[in-house]
Amino acid sequence: MKIYKFGGSSLGTPGRVKNVAAIIEGALQEGTLIVVVSALHHVTDLLLDSATKAGRGEIAYRTTYEELERLHLDLLTELFSSELPETLSAEIRSEFSELNDLLHGVFLLRELSEKSLALLLGFGERLSARIVSSYLKWRGIDAYYLDARRLIVTDANYGDARLDAEASEVQIRKQLASFKGVPVVTGFIAAAEDGTSTTLGRGGSDYTASILGAALGAAEILVWTDVDGFFSADPKRVRDARILPFISYAEAMELSHAGARVLHPLAVQPAMKAGIPILIKNSFNPSSEGTRIERAASLDLGQTLPVTGLTSINNVVLLNMSGSGMVGVPGIASRLFSRLARHRINIIFISQASSEQSITLAINPAQAPNAKKILEEEFRAEMESRQIDPLAIRVNLAMIAVVGNNMSGHAGVSAQLFETLGKNGINVIAVAQGANEMNISLVIDGNDEDKALNCIHESFFLSQRKVHLFIAGTGTIAKSLIAQISAHRSSLQEENDLDVVVCGMANTGNIALNDEGIDLDSWQKALQPRTGKKGIEGYMEIIRERNLHNTIFVDCTASSQVAAIYPDLLLANISVVTANKLGMAGTWPLYRSIRDAQRKSNARFLYETNVGAGLPIINTLNDLKNSGDKIISIEGVLSGTLSFIFNELRKGGRFSEIVRRAKDAGYTEPDPRDDLSGADFARKFLILGRELGFTLEFGDVLVESLVPEEYRGEMPVGEFLDRLSSIDGWYAAESEKAAEEGMTIAYAGEIRNGKASIGVKQVPLSSPIAGLSGSENMVVFTTDRYHATPLVVRGPGAGGEVTAGGVFADILRIASYLV
Repeated sequence: MKIYKFGGSSLGTPGRVKNVAAIIEGALQEGTLIVVVSALHHVTDLLLDSATKAGRGEIAYRTTYEELERLHLDLLTELFSSELPETLSAEIRSEFSELNDLLHGVFLLRELSEKSLALLLGFGERLSARIVSSYLKWRGIDAYYLDARRLIVTDANYGDARLDAEASEVQIRKQLASFKGVPVVTGFIAAAEDGTSTTLGRGGSDYTASILGAALGAAEILVWTDVDGFFSADPKRVRDARILPFISYAEAMELSHAGARVLHPLAVQPAMKAGIPILIKNSFNPSSEGTRIERAASLDLGQTLPVTGLTSINNVVLLNMSGSGMVGVPGIASRLFSRLARHRINIIFISQASSEQSITLAINPAQAPNAKKILEEEFRAEMESRQIDPLAIRVNLAMIAVVGNNMSGHAGVSAQLFETLGKNGINVIAVAQGANEMNISLVIDGNDEDKALNCIHESFFLSQRKVHLFIAGTGTIAKSLIAQISAHRSSLQEENDLDVVVCGMANTGNIALNDEGIDLDSWQKALQPRTGKKGIEGYMEIIRERNLHNTIFVDCTASSQVAAIYPDLLLANISVVTANKLGMAGTWPLYRSIRDAQRKSNARFLYETNVGAGLPIINTLNDLKNSGDKIISIEGVLSGTLSFIFNELRKGGRFSEIVRRAKDAGYTEPDPRDDLSGADFARKFLILGRELGFTLEFGDVLVESLVPEEYRGEMPVGEFLDRLSSIDGWYAAESEKAAEEGMTIAYAGEIRNGKASIGVKQVPLSSPIAGLSGSENMVVFTTDRYHATPLVVRGPGAGGEVTAGGVFADILRIASYLV
């Protein structure tokens, strides 16, 4: 014999009732059944609404009552293709007549007692059980209606009654020790010893099924609902949540108590005591295996992972009682919990400091004002004498529970949990863990609930790890970066278990946003004109509101306004990857504020491309410093444009013609003077100088401009190029002079003794700089360890593809840190 329980969502429409009947019909081929049903979908809420209005003396209760009546009658009309069976019609009329009389009485008295409410709320199950039993009979199945008030005995706490297990077992066996056909039992409702109606709490039909199964020694208890079973997390909030094929009784209880709405928290206890498996099945997907709950979990993937599942309760209130007068005083906790228990205040979470100086409770917001009042009355004397501080209440919080049998004795679970939350900037307000190590519960800000669930799930369940990118700028570097991410995303997913998701792209006029990921093959079509929140500040506000875990802001612009928000991003625990030099080469106050924000934040800030595009210059320098090497000097060429010009000069070309060729080849900016001024080169050396610890402003870098003073300003580009030949002779002469001394000329920079300079210099032909070709960049590190033979980093130092590759590499470095 098996118990089949069907929830309200499985019975919400005629089609669903027919589906339930088909499931029952199929199961009867294998053995006998007892069916337990909840009220039709939303009916309990409507009953509560109607009763509440009636209790307040609002005539509008009639409207809700009529809606309830219409809902059931419409379902019956569609369900029975021929005329409604006369017996059922009479029963339904009788139920609604009684309901109408009760509501009218409440309305007249303007009083809704717990006793009356319990009776009223039970009508949903009474109606659905009559409908299902009659429909089964109409289909030729020998079924009959059975009121659970004849079976289950409770105390007189009408709205959330406690089971009298012994008395209930006697009644159940008396009624069902032997039966014919299919009893359809009302879930949720029971009766006190005097016969008055009680309820088992919202969702109590699961509990009804478990009580019946335990009393009768059922082979299995199947709870049919609208989901495929227990998931590793709420799939509505964690997209990669997976079905849990097997969980233990203890895990099911922990998950249910902590917010998983798949099963009533008390439903596990009778089944566990009797050793009866519980199966969670989906009535809309009967072929799904569902979740099996039993004493020992199957040796499956869940056995090798420390954590089985996550769940959460949102909108909780934290109540904290603290004070020096609590330390070492016996009975404080007893008084607190006893007083709350007497007033039926449900405590969701408890945490107490080892010093006994504070006790923290999480409770439902609806009960918070009453709980505060009760405790203030209980501890009035201690508060007046200032032994206990005024009660502190925090609202808009969420509780997350991390549950698993295998957490016990598994070192590092807590460390991994808190490290994951810390990296995502999620503050833990309170923590509780039982000695059995099966549940770590923590309270956080409610706005971080989804973010926390997702990052914890990725950390423990090896689901696809993700980083969420928000890109600023849609120019050359951004286009190349998007192409590279698109080309390598699949391989990263397969080989590195990492998904790089581009959730946002924006420029000054357009924006594209999608938390699930923008289609990288058509991202330009996704861009829409910006409305509402404009500017970089508006983009940042959007990113913060979305509050996605593992978020990385990627700056592909050359905007000082974008660079100015780096500190704010970091302080919001949003990691930053930037190809924009105007942050690290900006004013000293901005540079310091970025560094200060880095220290205060758990976010990462990477800017390798600021100096050498795709060359590992910053990382190399930091490795040298961090390993204790002393940097004596840094020399090099950090401009692809100027490298090309001087490499061509060594071949004997004329300076003005080489500049013109460089412009035609796209090596220079539209106005070559932007490159020839050396300003961009200087910013790179400014960054390197600051990396060495020197306090430098841009003006402290001595830069020799290759643009004659008379050719600067508003002169048109064409005229400038035409006049540039006037200095060809000087470069030819300097080249000859250098050659006579066995040297060559180069536009190179040097940092030594805290000073940075850039200009035309003679370098030995044996120097690495003299061996550059094309538009190559080079940095030469002379250190204590690399003294006789300096360390050289050489390669392409410019271009959209190369720079985008460096940005992509920085993104992956942060991804490895975050996930």
